[in-house]
Amino acid sequence: MSSTKTLPEGLEADLKGAPCPPALLRWLASLPDDLLAVLQTLAEDGAGTWLVGGCVRDAWLGKASVDIDLCTTCTPERMLTLFGDQAIPTGLDFGTVTIKGVGRHYEVTTLRTESLYRDGRRPEKVSWGTSLSEDLSRRDFTFNSMAVDVARQAVYDPYNGIADLQKRCIRAVGDANLRCQEDALRILRAYRFMRRDEGPLWNIDHALEAALSQHSTRLRMVAIERRWMEMEKILKGQRPGEVLEKMQSDGVLRYVLEEFAVVNPHLFTVLDDSDLNHLSLTQRLALLMLEYPTKEAVKQMEALRTSKALQRTTATFHEQLGHLPTPLKPELRVFNHILGNEAKAHLSILRSCCNHSINLHTGLALQAKTVNEVIERWTALNGSLEPVSPLVDGHWIMARTGAVEGKRLGRLKGWLHRIQIEEEITELSGMEAALSRLPFEHGSPEDWPSVSFP
Repeated sequence: MSSTKTLPEGLEADLKGAPCPPALLRWLASLPDDLLAVLQTLAEDGAGTWLVGGCVRDAWLGKASVDIDLCTTCTPERMLTLFGDQAIPTGLDFGTVTIKGVGRHYEVTTLRTESLYRDGRRPEKVSWGTSLSEDLSRRDFTFNSMAVDVARQAVYDPYNGIADLQKRCIRAVGDANLRCQEDALRILRAYRFMRRDEGPLWNIDHALEAALSQHSTRLRMVAIERRWMEMEKILKGQRPGEVLEKMQSDGVLRYVLEEFAVVNPHLFTVLDDSDLNHLSLTQRLALLMLEYPTKEAVKQMEALRTSKALQRTTATFHEQLGHLPTPLKPELRVFNHILGNEAKAHLSILRSCCNHSINLHTGLALQAKTVNEVIERWTALNGSLEPVSPLVDGHWIMARTGAVEGKRLGRLKGWLHRIQIEEEITELSGMEAALSRLPFEHGSPEDWPSVSFP
């Protein structure tokens, strides 16, 4: 199937549509064949099916949507029969069946009617329905309450979502208070949608803005994992600092970062520094918590139930951020070895912090002149950011020292490795010379240098 014009028309929607504008028509023309096959199967069975929500919004904005969601009058049980092995019963209680396409999946949800949301997140009771109008009336924001009938090339926009997209405005569908009471996660979603592009933040409608603050305590009713998912999306987005600053000033951020009383607003400014656009999630998290001790940063990440891997990498980078290497070449080479590809981010963050009133968790007082000197000399190294493998092992050391073993052997190996990195030794003869000048027969091995930063 290569054209939407070959699709049979399914059940018509119970509200008035309009011809798709050019941006949506271009999108429809690019829809994959496996999606069109899903639409055809449902239409031939007499169901009405529409592309809905974020994919329509993104298509109007000219952005490729990662996920394409559908709503339909077809019941979940019927979809399981129609699609057989292609269907996955991912959310039958809420009418959602996932249909396997070619290299992708499509979530198809049956239209429904709902009872009250007593837990602040999910309706108590769901019944299958046939009204697209009712389905769109329960969605969060106007630009997420649009649907498209592919076969008829019609768009349904009962709450003027396109107009709000044009105005860069986030507005609730219907009563903003009711929308936030139904599902408190919408509060965080509203802030996430403020950053949609490289331009100014999108505006939040006055009624919605008041509702966000009024109902922010209801975020405690939302599972912390879901709150973290929204926070993660904000942190991964473009220039998250301005969004987080708005969340803090509105009294919302504290219901995500519950372990911290307040975050220094200057850190939000640093997060949006153009020189730091390419920071990873780990690096942004470490920066956001830079004024708190690493133990407290880990405690906050544990409270958010982030992965152990994220906790480890963030804690390591967070602790390192509290330190600045000296401008001496040997130490800068070790710094390169330890941090690798994160060395540039480390130094760039500290340089940006110099321009703002930020107190590093270690108490280190940053001086722009010193930081710039370190960056200048680090840049001049022109060395590889790949870790340097040890030239010698324990057997090599024992063959030349005889009695050194156990802990002293391990510490001596680390000491030699550090010298190898500091002096850029590449030949075994250089390691022989280094070993010959070390007083390894005396002193406590705990005092010997190792390959570490700080």
